[in-house]
Amino acid sequence: MKISCIAIDDEPASLAVIEQYAELVPFLALKRTFVSVKEALAFLKNERVDCIFLDVKMPDLPGTELARILRGQTQIIFITAYSEYAVQGFEVQALDYLLKPIEFDRFLQAANRVHAHLSQRVEGQSSIFVKEGYDWIRVSLNEIQYIQSDTNLLFIYERNRRVITRMTMIEMLSLLPSDRFMRVHKSFIVAIEAIQKIERHQLTLAKGNVPIGELYREGLERLLLR
Repeated sequence: MKISCIAIDDEPASLAVIEQYAELVPFLALKRTFVSVKEALAFLKNERVDCIFLDVKMPDLPGTELARILRGQTQIIFITAYSEYAVQGFEVQALDYLLKPIEFDRFLQAANRVHAHLSQRVEGQSSIFVKEGYDWIRVSLNEIQYIQSDTNLLFIYERNRRVITRMTMIEMLSLLPSDRFMRVHKSFIVAIEAIQKIERHQLTLAKGNVPIGELYREGLERLLLR
């Protein structure tokens, strides 16, 4: 299982260390690094990651505040030179906490914790519950073809039915295994196994066609090569 991640730190030297270490861990895929939390947030509006290596003390927005914003959407590993921030990190349910200067053995330990946590969640997950009106509906992950967003509603298209729920795309992505589902457009999530054909501007699924957004084309190309 590949774990997608980003790193956020206002010290370029620290980011360089994380980049170097991530290259040595075969299951980590470091997508981007950022020296600004606001730039990272703009990236995260369109991209989903499994884990963020995050400096606690950032000039534009504290790392703990970003962790609160993203709670439940991704795993957080805090990095900092100040041990007194450890308590704040665990208050926002960070998975681990790395002190600078970071040693590779400690970095690998944190990466393994993320891998174990996500593997357990994905392997044991066969369905999700969503609220439709006043009822909670079980949706089998194997049945989902694609999910479409329309204003504040999501339409979940299964092989033989459609479920409508009031939820955001980000909230839905946080429930779905990242190795089985991906966002291909600002308004569409698809089940990877349901894709039958990838064309220039659309995907062909068993239950119809889904458009491809320009921002997501690179992710699809990576899918073809994996």
